Amino acid sequence: MNEPFPPYHEKIEELRAQLADRGSLGLVVLDLSPLAALEFEYGSEPYEEVRQRLFRVFTEQRGRDYRNGDIVALNEPSGLLFLLFLDRKRRSSVPITPADLRAVRLRLNSALVPALARCVFPYFKAPLRIEIGHALALQNPLVEAERIVRRAILEAVESAAHYRRVEEVALRERLQDVIVRDRLITAYQPILRLTDRGLLGFEALSRGARGSGLEAADLLFGAATKHELLLELDRLCRSRALLHSGRVPSNAKLFINTLPATIRDPQFRGRPLITFLDRAQVAPSRIVLEITEKLVIENYGLFREAMAYYTDLGVSFAVDDVGAGYSGLESIASLKPAYLKIDIALVRDVHASVVNREMVKAIVAMGRGIGATVIAEGIQHEDEVKALVGMGIEYGQGYFLARPDSGPE
Repeated sequence: MNEPFPPYHEKIEELRAQLADRGSLGLVVLDLSPLAALEFEYGSEPYEEVRQRLFRVFTEQRGRDYRNGDIVALNEPSGLLFLLFLDRKRRSSVPITPADLRAVRLRLNSALVPALARCVFPYFKAPLRIEIGHALALQNPLVEAERIVRRAILEAVESAAHYRRVEEVALRERLQDVIVRDRLITAYQPILRLTDRGLLGFEALSRGARGSGLEAADLLFGAATKHELLLELDRLCRSRALLHSGRVPSNAKLFINTLPATIRDPQFRGRPLITFLDRAQVAPSRIVLEITEKLVIENYGLFREAMAYYTDLGVSFAVDDVGAGYSGLESIASLKPAYLKIDIALVRDVHASVVNREMVKAIVAMGRGIGATVIAEGIQHEDEVKALVGMGIEYGQGYFLARPDSGPE
């Protein structure tokens, strides 16, 4: 396979000359080693396909994100460390400093790195994690140039790991700040009857407040998962959803996402729960607790045990993301939730996909069998609405019907 960037040892004579001429050499390393997982999961051909995309993006950005005179190399043949040896500054007598390297790192991190990270689609849903670090190689006439360069590469990789740790600490602190200071925004998205847009209820959706760096829901909950603060965040989201529910009609159901473990929260049971619902002015009969299909299956015993307590109070349950790829429909049916919410992936282009339609029909049939109301999520087109109605689905939600409304916060 053609590789446009050589391993750095093939450039060692040029690097040796630059070191001797300038007395130092600036290096930036982009660590793409997480890409190796793609080969083990999908095979060598998709892996090489993505590597070629990475090379193309890197080459296309020459002259924009980095200078034409910079030397681009790999750490080894077919390597996953991209090495950028920086050209001298425009004023050739001025040496490159660590401050210059930090500035280059920031520039690459804001433009080139995101473009490279997207190259793994569709094999990986999440962008590739790319760490970027830098080092300054100093000329030492007593030491072989290749050894100096190799040491700089190791220092740059260590620098990249340091930046990652710093970013992780900063992310954790931002998340903690969101939770401690209640810096969440709660939006409510209507769930409507597909035929006449009659209102069934609202799903409460949470995201970080503006300026928190966690404004997107996937960033917020991804950070909570990474730093093991998901339960703490979930409790706050649930409380806010109920306390702010005065913004929605009093006859509407409130669909609230939660985790199996948090429904055993002592502050959400017994007298504390009754006191809290009185404060929020929400009757238990209006509350629908949503738990994803994946979590229901993984926590079946815990979920089944906790359900009875809440259903006795009048609270209903919904299983979210039904059909998302887990094979536990029989378990879900035995729990007899009040609502089944079809995963967005099955709803997307359901009018054009025979496979999606058959899976949706199976979920509808299961819903009828257990007396559950089936809701289609993520509706984006009129054609999807027509197909869903034709399959007997009464309710849906999605941007085509109505967007989430955060209202006055």
